[in-house]
Amino acid sequence: MTQTVASDPLDPDALVHRVGSRPRHILRSMINIQLPDSPTTTTAAWPARASSLGVLDQLPPEIMMAILSLLDLQSTARFASVCFLGRSPAHASRAYRDVVAFALEALFALKRLGLAGAHSVADLHAALCAERCTSCNDYGVFLFLPTAERCCWECVRHNPQLRLLSLRDAKRFFVLSKRSVDELPRIHVIPGEYGLAQKPAAAQCVLTTVAAARALGIREHGSLDKLAGALLKRYTTGTRTGASLLSLGRFLQRGPRPVAQGQDICLLPTLANIPDDRFFGMASLPFPFLSPRGHIELGLWCEGCSCTLRQYSVSRVRGDVLKALVPPESKCHPTTVLMGLERRAYPRKAFLRHIKHCYGAQQLVPELRDGA
Repeated sequence: MTQTVASDPLDPDALVHRVGSRPRHILRSMINIQLPDSPTTTTAAWPARASSLGVLDQLPPEIMMAILSLLDLQSTARFASVCFLGRSPAHASRAYRDVVAFALEALFALKRLGLAGAHSVADLHAALCAERCTSCNDYGVFLFLPTAERCCWECVRHNPQLRLLSLRDAKRFFVLSKRSVDELPRIHVIPGEYGLAQKPAAAQCVLTTVAAARALGIREHGSLDKLAGALLKRYTTGTRTGASLLSLGRFLQRGPRPVAQGQDICLLPTLANIPDDRFFGMASLPFPFLSPRGHIELGLWCEGCSCTLRQYSVSRVRGDVLKALVPPESKCHPTTVLMGLERRAYPRKAFLRHIKHCYGAQQLVPELRDGA
């Protein structure tokens, strides 16, 4: 196998090695969890003993498994620790086993964010087995932990519903009463450095989600239109500061722009002039995908797209190539589009399809031009 990979430049493994990557600057822009070292000793099997789950003993096994799937991971672990009979059904659950085996970083992150009880085993397993970003058609290589939604880089960056904000900003941009603010979920930011610029998070930073604040704002004011009207009344000062706050508030209040089937999110003109996200990456992390065949995908980024962006930055991309990548009718700036393509991840099969037509990949592997 090794000789085949070395001698055939179009071998899939060789192509992944030459053109695929997992860029450190992208992966480290979000939550990074260092798992504790695995124990060097194995745990002894529990001896057979008399134990009871009380009235739960009377339930059929399939009903017990269904109940366990609705519990969050913290409750499931507590149930399993009660006694041997509690441990057996918990560890027999495929969903529980998969989540613990393949998504342990997410479990540690949820606990540290103060969200240990936020999601059921079934919800996390559904996210593990999903492939697509919930907001668009791309591969969702990240998980937005407050809602357990898969997301791509572009949506984490540009979808206001996948953002965090301070409690103070939630109150003013969604015109909330103190009572409503008290209802908002709290996100306890994990200390670390976030974003491409690796800016450190503020100490003891407590945030909430835009999605939760928006839902409460709509509930309190009666409709999205009335919420928008309340924001307009608050910021009609005519000053530059008032106009800036009104613009930011309107952005946060809006829902994600619908992406039609087959539409490339990188070619949406609305991605320009998006307000900066001060809390980018503080509630998201890289998340594996468990395929129907039981294979784990971590995601691949294309070095060819990075090559194209570098060549464009020094005016070395031909006009016809640039028009194919960024059609003039899209009204998008080439830099915005090419940066989005550079930061797009793929599962392995989709990656191998992509590089057959990627201009930059063909520069790195000329054999691809001959029809891989």
